[in-house]
Amino acid sequence: MKPEQLSDAIGMLDDKIIEAAAESRRSKKKNKRWIKWVAAAACLCLVVVGVAGHFNRTPPANGGIDTNPPTVNFMSYKINEAQYPETVEYPDENKLLNSINPNWDKFSDDLDKWHELDEARLGNRLDIKNYSSFLITSTKNFFKGNKDNLVYSPLNVYLALSMLAETTGSNTRAQILDLLGTDSVEALRNNANKLWLSNYMDDGVTTNILANSVWLRDDMEYNKSALDVLAENYYASSFKGEMGSAGYNKALQKWLNEQTGGLLKEEVSDIEFTENTLLGLASTVYFKARWDSEFNEVNTAPDTFNGRDGRQTVDFMNQSFSNDYYYDENYTAISKSFTNRSAKMWLILPDEDKAPEELIASGDIDTILTGGKPKNVKPYTIVNLSMPKFDVSSSLDLRKNLRQLGVTDVFDDAKADFSPTFNSPAYVSMIQHSARVTVDEEGCTAAAFTVIGADTSAAPEDTVDFVLDRPFIFVITADDSTPLFVGIVNNV
Repeated sequence: MKPEQLSDAIGMLDDKIIEAAAESRRSKKKNKRWIKWVAAAACLCLVVVGVAGHFNRTPPANGGIDTNPPTVNFMSYKINEAQYPETVEYPDENKLLNSINPNWDKFSDDLDKWHELDEARLGNRLDIKNYSSFLITSTKNFFKGNKDNLVYSPLNVYLALSMLAETTGSNTRAQILDLLGTDSVEALRNNANKLWLSNYMDDGVTTNILANSVWLRDDMEYNKSALDVLAENYYASSFKGEMGSAGYNKALQKWLNEQTGGLLKEEVSDIEFTENTLLGLASTVYFKARWDSEFNEVNTAPDTFNGRDGRQTVDFMNQSFSNDYYYDENYTAISKSFTNRSAKMWLILPDEDKAPEELIASGDIDTILTGGKPKNVKPYTIVNLSMPKFDVSSSLDLRKNLRQLGVTDVFDDAKADFSPTFNSPAYVSMIQHSARVTVDEEGCTAAAFTVIGADTSAAPEDTVDFVLDRPFIFVITADDSTPLFVGIVNNV
């Protein structure tokens, strides 16, 4: 379905039906069921999530990772599917060399097509200065005082908050724009679109898939223009169903599992909307790539890792290669590249008297965070790399962090403004960011998701005693409120 058809698909409900549904919700005195969630992490996801892909795309086969989502057809709730950019598979020269009748002309044409699309993709790169303020500020805040494993996807959270900004207005939007380092929603929209287009890649060699979605309730009307913006600029697909129902929650969970390749299945299983949720936004990221120079499993051996909680014996991968070796006042670092791409993993080792969170807080690695390199380098150095295989994950409830960063109104039911999207009062009741990164001899697999739920902000229910135990007045009115009868009861 095309974005311009979204209005018809959403379906405009009769005002009386909407009012009746709203009145029913107001009259029910129920406790809110807050969304449960656990932790997981990614290499680098209001509901918003962090691994992405086409809806009909089979998640990559990750060794040991369960990719079987819950049994439910989330497609039955879909009312609009995003149209993703064109991608082509990177031509495999080794496969051609091993074939009986190699077609070099086709190989050359395929390679030219790949380069053409890749150049167009890279042409959408966002100037890092438009992104660095949020990147540095949020990273320092999220990692402040952390003593455990923690994984954070700035790209994922940036896109999630951008979608939140699109659905809010007035000072609520202004606070989000300020955190994201821009002064207008139009500029933010352009930045987010460039980030999406320049990072989306699925060529059979490198997988970096982004996905967004909007989750609507079936008894409300939404502003078509706001949903069109999300579809056209954020590639957000739309779903509609009964908020809080088991079927709709299972659909959401399956969508998240599919977009994250099952990497965060345990975390996803506890994600639910409540009957009070008015809007859900989802943003996901999925990354998978092989090392340019893979580790040989023969050289993997147990060794000691001196962790914060004590010494551990774990498998270390070992490799020697020529590489640039970087150093600064409080750390040393190298970068290890992935196959056929500019993507890489920086490995940063703090000095013995420095903790990782101290380096982040002090700004020592800001240069690396914003795409640069440390100032001191020893080129062409033989590096004997020994690193543990690892699988780390974490979850963050971002509400406290975002309040500390100046985003407050969206969490206040008296101040939050969602008028660009719908007319009902609402506030953000949850923002969860979960991520997971696994690293082995072959490469890295990672996923992240951010979940934001906007709930209804019903007025408080006061209790009064109204006892007609003395003379009183009554009034009977017509349909147009014209008084038909007025009376006084002095005696019964």
